[in-house]
Amino acid sequence: MARTMTGRVRAILAALLTVGLTLTLAPVQSAQAIDVPPRPGQPIQWPSENRTRIKTYQTGGGSACSLIASPNSVGGVCLSARAFDGPTIREVLKGDDLPDCWHQRLDADELENIGLDPLTDGTHYYWHRCLRGIDRKTYEIEPEGLFFAVGIWIYEPDDPELVELTPNQREFINRFVRNGNVPVPLMLSSPSPVPWVNDDVAFYNAGDDEIHVDLSIPGVEMRGRVTELLVYPEGRDGPAVKCPGSGKEVTTKDTPKTVPDACWHAFEQSSHTQPDDAYEGEIHAQWQIDARINGEWQPFHSFVKSSEGVIQVNEVQALVRP
Repeated sequence: MARTMTGRVRAILAALLTVGLTLTLAPVQSAQAIDVPPRPGQPIQWPSENRTRIKTYQTGGGSACSLIASPNSVGGVCLSARAFDGPTIREVLKGDDLPDCWHQRLDADELENIGLDPLTDGTHYYWHRCLRGIDRKTYEIEPEGLFFAVGIWIYEPDDPELVELTPNQREFINRFVRNGNVPVPLMLSSPSPVPWVNDDVAFYNAGDDEIHVDLSIPGVEMRGRVTELLVYPEGRDGPAVKCPGSGKEVTTKDTPKTVPDACWHAFEQSSHTQPDDAYEGEIHAQWQIDARINGEWQPFHSFVKSSEGVIQVNEVQALVRP
């Protein structure tokens, strides 16, 4: 049966392939750049783009690793035609062909993350993934390196062109591909999550701020950490604060003088002046990703991961303070 692609799906497919050929097995989402408007006295300048970086390293012993880092995930694929400290590619495949292109139907969560509505004409959205960069006879790594081409295609569920991985091919993918999702920052204020007007509060990232991925070849791994926060407590049109790391969760005894490296802010008005009685703030976490190749760590990539936070601020006169 012939498959058709809507204009929207063609646009998504083109966007995915333009961003870069990705190794991640998680849903691919486009990274949003942080556009920080200049303000007097606040010269905050961060990278204008969040790019996906892919690079292939020769790791010795006939092996090579292609690493990827983006605001969505960090990881890579390492392959070797000869035995290393485990089974070879041939031993894992057990006579099956090296995977070429295969398909996997998008589930409800993936459709929601990408912004696609379920189709109603009997067809479905499928991930279309293709392994590239390895000689299919010798299993040697080709000069351009290893990567996965990824797109979203529409198929009928009984389309003969749909290809599923065999159990051995799935074992191959699971064994040699490693990736970890980059945590979304969670915006909270301290010492109280519901501040009072004119009180100094420190914003911090309450989510995970580190990531670590071991690749399938010894001596190759990736790590990441949040190095800086940029917070808009009152939304993009309001003031911005910046602090190192994931910020500081402070106590009632702390002040901007005793903890100067926190993301301090004081609201001058309660949130009752805002729509839905809450400030719609933003938090942007700067990530630094490092790669360990042949036992030595080196910088690999940096990007920004962002999210929104809803903050309620109480009016002093409206409530009796403890």
